[in-house]
Amino acid sequence: MKISKLYSNLSQKFNEIKFNKGLNFIYGDVKHPKNHDLDSHNLGKTTLARLLDFMFLARKHKDHFLFKNEEVFEGFIFFLELKLISGKYLTIKRGVKNNTKISFLLHDEPNQDFSSLPEEKWNYYELSFDKAKDYLDGKLNFKAIKSWDYRKLIGYLIRTQDDFHQVFQLQKYRGKDVDWKPYMADLLGFNGELAKQRYQLDKQASDLENKIKEQKIDEKSALEALSKTDGRLLLRNNELVQLTSLVEKFNFREIDGKSIERLVSEIDDKIVSLNIKEYSTKNNIYHLEQSFSNSKIKFNPDDVEKLFNEVKILFPEQVKRDFEQLIDFNNAITKERNSYLKQELKENQSELIKIQEELTKLNDERSKQLDFLQENELMNKFRESNRQISIVQAEIIDLEKQKENIQKVLELQKQKRDLQLSLNDIQNRMVLNVSQVNNSIESIFSKIRIYFNEIINAVLKKDGELFVSLNDNSNFEFKAEYQESGQNTNESQGNTYKKFLCIAFDLAVVRAYLDKEFPKFIYIDGVFDGLDNRKKELLLKVLREYSNLGIQIIATTINSEIQGMKTPIMENEIVLTLHDDGQNGRLFKIPIW
Repeated sequence: MKISKLYSNLSQKFNEIKFNKGLNFIYGDVKHPKNHDLDSHNLGKTTLARLLDFMFLARKHKDHFLFKNEEVFEGFIFFLELKLISGKYLTIKRGVKNNTKISFLLHDEPNQDFSSLPEEKWNYYELSFDKAKDYLDGKLNFKAIKSWDYRKLIGYLIRTQDDFHQVFQLQKYRGKDVDWKPYMADLLGFNGELAKQRYQLDKQASDLENKIKEQKIDEKSALEALSKTDGRLLLRNNELVQLTSLVEKFNFREIDGKSIERLVSEIDDKIVSLNIKEYSTKNNIYHLEQSFSNSKIKFNPDDVEKLFNEVKILFPEQVKRDFEQLIDFNNAITKERNSYLKQELKENQSELIKIQEELTKLNDERSKQLDFLQENELMNKFRESNRQISIVQAEIIDLEKQKENIQKVLELQKQKRDLQLSLNDIQNRMVLNVSQVNNSIESIFSKIRIYFNEIINAVLKKDGELFVSLNDNSNFEFKAEYQESGQNTNESQGNTYKKFLCIAFDLAVVRAYLDKEFPKFIYIDGVFDGLDNRKKELLLKVLREYSNLGIQIIATTINSEIQGMKTPIMENEIVLTLHDDGQNGRLFKIPIW
């Protein structure tokens, strides 16, 4: 797939751009270098990259120039003509105002103008955004990376200036390895699906760990805690059986039957129930109060600093600040948590007061019912036995809840062990995969390595090396370095040479996939920026060689970057000239927004 043409419905404000099949330069001609009120960066070279990305159906973003200045661009409708792998052409129509409605038209001939084409002539007119992406994905048909959304690849083919800081990781993926490492592994010929599965299992393992911590049970002693709880339940249930048997053997024939029935069936049942609630509520209050006492952080950076000073060891100020920030963070979390605990404690204390008041009333009523009964040893024994039954029943309920929580922890631990087995299996397969691909001279990765080194060597006369391994967490690690005499150099840390690593990598990838169903274009913004003139000439030679192989290269530069080059850019290689002599020289022929 290559880019054929870009135009708009407002031709007087945006000139059409017809792209060559090979090398294309977007050339900035700075005519007033001494006029400090003008800026060569406002011509539109980088803006064109963002516009192309928009036409490949990038989602609306408030910082995109089209939407950051929507009142300026709302009248624009853009058309992007692509040459597909099949040889046919596809025109994409997308406006700024109705940017989620996209139209498509397949055609046989290039360089068409469909800006006035009526609705019924389009193959698909104003598809919804998601349907449009699916349709475009199918038409682009990048089978070489078929398991990934085509948008993943477009980000590397049309890098913005912010994306030249890292070879493998684009700006939008900073801090989110799962969003790009599996894709990059697949792109380089490794098994990205294994990486994706590992990240998913790592997430599941982390979630299980959090669930275990929520139970507030020591993970290491859970099985011992279950054994203790089972033993206590056994003893309490046995005690309950004995007490129940004792009560059932009482002979109440001499006592008024109705009074006993009322005593046992109504009042005692309520007392038993309330005693259970009282025990449980007291238990909750105890644990909540314990939570407050255990929340204080006992670590004091000042004490540690004093200790370090006493033994005459430097305690770095940054370390102290890091500890203090950590303590502040934990205190903030603890404060929020304590506010919830205080509310829960208050509710439990109020509930306990209500329970105890109700118990007092019921016990008074019970006493009245027993007043008429003869006070003897049998009745005293009956009352004591029923009281003991209530206490034992409450303890049994609490122990059963404890057992349920412990069993939940043990089940979570089992799931965690099963996950670890799966993680170990994936790790072993990833180690094998990395070893096999690195060792294979026929792999895509080996081709990319060779082409990458050839480009670096042709331009900078150094070796360029790509490394793929597994890090300490058994996830993919990608590195690109310059080497000289077998030793890594620090040049990859500088912005210019870091950017050149990105350019060499992107070119090498496209070339490695040249015989496959894969994009055949790359956009390089500021291709010569910062390089020595001699290196620029060598890079221009590489660009021409790669374009002759069938790769469409769209590169931007300005006249000040090529003035010292002995080998000039050919006139037929320049597809768009921009200049700073008025608004007609800019990409958009409108006032600066």
